[in-house]
Amino acid sequence: MSQSDLDRLKADASGNTGLSEVLEQAVDGFADPREALDFLAARGFHIPPEDLASEARDAPAEGEGGYGALMRFIAERRLA
Repeated sequence: MSQSDLDRLKADASGNTGLSEVLEQAVDGFADPREALDFLAARGFHIPPEDLASEARDAPAEGEGGYGALMRFIAERRLA
């Protein structure tokens, strides 16, 4: 289920979408990666920390709206 949630997150939180905007704003307030995981879980995205960390290592450094902001946050915090 985590890969489908990752794919759905990327589709729903990239670019100019409502989730992208909300996520991009929320990332600024996250104190740690656990808060990011809780935010995602509350919205139906159940992604294991190690899967999110792996995805973040491969994410673009800039762009992609809230998804990109989340990936940069996770990569900087070295989750998992």
